[in-house]
Amino acid sequence: VAEVIARFFEKKGFEVSIAYDLTTGFEMYKPGFDLVLLDINLRDETSFPLLKKRKEEEPDIPVLIFSGYDSEEKIQEAKQLGADGFRPKPFRIEFLKDFLFPKIEAMR
Repeated sequence: VAEVIARFFEKKGFEVSIAYDLTTGFEMYKPGFDLVLLDINLRDETSFPLLKKRKEEEPDIPVLIFSGYDSEEKIQEAKQLGADGFRPKPFRIEFLKDFLFPKIEAMR
C-alpha cells in the first residue's frame, strides 16, 4: 500500500519518504513535511510514538492514520494523540485523488 500511495504522490510532484518501522520513521524525521500518513501498525509496534512526536513538534502538520485493524480503541488512542483523521484499509485510489490530494494542494 505504501508504494502505491508513494507513486501517486510522486506523479503529482511531491517528494515522498517511506518508513516501514518505527526506528526508521524516527531516523527519517525532519521538520517541514506537508503531510504525514501513518499506518497504526509498523512491523511489530504501533506508530503512536511517532504520531505523538510529530504533533508535539509540528501541531499544524496534518497526520492521517490508515489501518486494516480499525479497532475503536486504537482509533480513539490515535485521536487522543492528535491524529487529524482515520481511514480504514483497504481504500480505493480515488480517495487519494478526489479527497486527499485537493486538501494537500490547498496547503501548498
